[in-house]
This record gives sequence, C-alpha cells and structure tokens, in this order.
Amino acid sequence: MSGERGDPGPERTPGAEAAPPPPDGAYEGLGRARKRLVTLALLSCAFLAMLDGTVIGTALPRIVEQVGGTDSWYVWLVTAYLLTSSVSVPVYGRFSDLYGRRRLLLAGLGVFLVGSLACGLAGSMPALIAARAVQGLGAGALLTLGMALVRDLYPPDRTSGMIRMQSVLGVMMVLGLLGGPLVGGLLTDHADWRWAFWLNLPLGAAAAAVLAVVLPERRPGPAPSGRLDTAGILVLAAGLSLTLTGLSLKGNPVDGRLPGWGDPVVAMSLLAGLALLALLVPVERRAEVPVLPPRLFRRRTYAALLSAGFFFQLAALPMGVLLPLYFQYVRGSSATVSGLMLLPLLGGMALGNRLTAAAVLRSGEARPVLLAGAGLLTVGTGAFFALDEATPVALTCVWLLLAGLGTGPAMGGLTIATQSCVPRADMGSATAGSALTKQIGGAFGLAVAQSLIASTASHHGSGAAPSGGSATATATASVIGSTVAWTGVIGGGLALAALLLIRDLPVPVPVRGEGRGRTVAGRSRTRAAAEQE
Repeated sequence: MSGERGDPGPERTPGAEAAPPPPDGAYEGLGRARKRLVTLALLSCAFLAMLDGTVIGTALPRIVEQVGGTDSWYVWLVTAYLLTSSVSVPVYGRFSDLYGRRRLLLAGLGVFLVGSLACGLAGSMPALIAARAVQGLGAGALLTLGMALVRDLYPPDRTSGMIRMQSVLGVMMVLGLLGGPLVGGLLTDHADWRWAFWLNLPLGAAAAAVLAVVLPERRPGPAPSGRLDTAGILVLAAGLSLTLTGLSLKGNPVDGRLPGWGDPVVAMSLLAGLALLALLVPVERRAEVPVLPPRLFRRRTYAALLSAGFFFQLAALPMGVLLPLYFQYVRGSSATVSGLMLLPLLGGMALGNRLTAAAVLRSGEARPVLLAGAGLLTVGTGAFFALDEATPVALTCVWLLLAGLGTGPAMGGLTIATQSCVPRADMGSATAGSALTKQIGGAFGLAVAQSLIASTASHHGSGAAPSGGSATATATASVIGSTVAWTGVIGGGLALAALLLIRDLPVPVPVRGEGRGRTVAGRSRTRAAAEQE
C-alpha cells in the first residue's frame, strides 16, 4: 500500500527492486488436490518448528540425568535452539524475496532433519547443544517460509481458502507452542526422550518429498545486481545472538539463583547486542541489497504492527508458562492435568484466530479486530490480579478463554495485516520481521516475568513468614497471579497503543463477481484500491 497515510511509497534501491513479484494466481496450475497436499506439507513444517521450540522443556531433567551436565548446560540446551532459529529468520525471509522460497525451504528442512537426527544420537551434553543449534538453524526457514508460501498459495482474493488456511495454521501454532511440553512429557515417561527428535524424521521427510515433487519453483525474477549484504547479516546475527543470550540468561535460574538485570554477563550481553542492532541501521542504509530493507521500517503501519506483535507476545507467553505451575503447586494437579487446564486458552486462541481471519478478509478492515484483541487480552490477563488458592476453576477457565480470544488476532490477523501493508516483492522479509519480533517479545516477557516472580516472592517471604501450607499456597498463587496480570496488562496496553498509531489498515479483498473468491462490500475494495494508488 504505497500510498498509505504516514507511510512513504516504495523506495528504489539498486538491485533490490529488480525482481518483480510473482503474479497473483501463480500456483493456479496446481489444482485443488495438489494445492491441499502442498498446504498440508507447509503446515507440517510450521508445526515441527513450533513444537521443537517447547517439546524439550519437560524432558530436560531426564536428559540431564542420562547425558550429564550442570545447570549452565541446562540453560544452553534451550537457548541454542532459540538463538539460531531467531537469527536465521530474517535471512531466510529476505533471501526468499530475492531468490525464491521453495529451494530455501527445502534446504532449511534438510538442515532441521540433520539436526534432529544428531539430537537423537547425541551422547553428551555439548554434542546435544551443538545439534540443537543446527536444528534451530533449519527451523528458522520452516515457519517463516511456510507462512509466506501459504500466502502465495492463498492470496487475499481467494478469501474462503485464506480464512481456512489461517485457521488451520493458527491451530498448528497453538498446538506446537503449548502442546510441546505435554508431548515431551509423554514421550519421556512412556518411551524415550530421544523420540522427541526422531519423530521429526518421518514427518519432515514426507513434507520434503511433497514439496520437492509437487510444489513448482517460482523465482521472483532476475537475481539482484547488487552485492550480498554480508556485513548486514553478520551484524544482525551478532546483535540478535547477544540480545537473546542476555534475555535467556536473565530468565533462567542458575544454581538456584536468578541473575539480576545488573548481572555483568546479562548486562554486557544486552548492551552489546543492542549496540550492534543500532549499528545495523547505517550498515543497511549503505547496502546495495540489504538483508533488512530500511524502506520497510519507514512505513508507519509496518513499524506499528511489529511493535504490536512484540507486545502481544510479551503479554501472552508468561501466562502459558506460569499457570501450569499454579495448577501443580497450588491446586495439587498432576503435570498432565495442569497442561489440560490450558485448553480454554488454546481454544480461545484458535477461535480468536479463526474469527480474526474471517473478519479481516471479508470486511477488508484489520485495525478494529486487532484493537479488540488487544483489549480482550488486557482484560483477560488483568483478571489474574484476583487469583488465589480458592479461585474457582471455572472462573479461571473464563479468564483463560478471554485471554485466548485476545491473543488470537496476534496470530493470523497480524500476519495478514503485515503481509498486506508492504509490496509483494518484500513479503518474505515482512513475514520474517513479524515472526522475529514475536520471538524476541516472548523472550523478553519471560525474562520480565521471572524477575517479577523473584521480587514478589521475596517480598511475600520476608513479610508473611508462612508457617503452614495454606499461607504458602496463598503466597504462591498471589505471586503467579500478579506476575501474569502485570505482564499481560502492560503488554496488552502497549500493543493497544501501538495499534492506535495505525490510522487505517484496509486489506485488499475481492469485489462481487471478481475471481473465485467470496463477495464482500465494494466499500472495502474501494478503500483498499485508493490506498494502493
């Protein structure tokens, strides 16, 4: 939408605009059955990437018991995957815009499967951490390029198909994020923790076969004439690695102690990482073919959507991590039951994502739905200020459902809006930027939540002097409830503020009788066309 108010039009950068976007309907020749098969393979890729980010959590004690390692190794087993998967996301996204998505996705899937095999065969903690880093390096391609290809297959003028695909993708993401700990626990208890990695092999191989045989290669156009932005890639990788390392160290206790923000290692990692990310701005301005095109960030709508995604994830992720602890340690539920108690949250996220995709693609308006989602998330998480050991389970489920409904728009809705507010030639980079900021927002949210828990628990412990189980339960419930509420209210409120910076965000949708998509009001199409002129 080059004419959007407050956003500059497309900037001509040497080499960057040489590749025209693929035409709408580029994959029409696939046919309905083949397109569905490809879509299933793409969704499987996204599911594997999300699942492996969380599946190892419940298996960590058994892994450490069998292969050895200290608490510091324990932390890096999680951090290695987060670092490489996050750092590679913008590189995959940008290169897919320049050179095509299919081969990059297949290459990323191959790296992911090699890393999964190495994880299952690892006999020592250093080897397992290295294999997790390789696995994450491939995972960066799976979700980012999978989402971009879904958009290529189902553009906005195929409304019904896009709604269905966004809904299924949303369910897969929810199951991958919050179902991972349950799957990891079941495999660890009833099989072997190595199966958490070996199961990737048949699923990933089947997806790779489908993509290699059925999905045609669609190059965006002639290769760019400028030089590869090596300096930008190195600065971006170093800056993101240091920033995420600092956040991961801040959010994970070592030897029973949670590092403070002033801890030398945490502070130095964060400061150095942020300094390198600031240095990236002049580096990208001078690059002939930048890995992060500066023209995208000069678009007010795009920058606001990235900020909103960051704060949405900051608000939502601590809730999914901390509430199982409440059900286990305060209500006495088993690990499996505590996971099942999150079903209202999962159901709300899936339903919210479905309703958001339908509302956005049929009305052509994204801003009202996103604002409603931020408001629901703020209200749903704010209710946890009242959480204690006697809170009825039914009431807790209502709060979780509200928060899930509010989180849903941050999935499909933000993705649709982000992909619609940039030129088609930059869609891969835009999708990668959205995924990356959400990952960083989640890591920052968990670090902040851990700090709030430590400070609040210390306050309760010094003042309450609990002598019985009931007092301890009350303190624990209050600590978890207030932490979920504070991160949710602040994150949701900031997401709301970011979305208010968007004056208008129409999404292109078909008019009556145009194409094969369903009909919508001509007003939305007219406004979308006016914004693009």
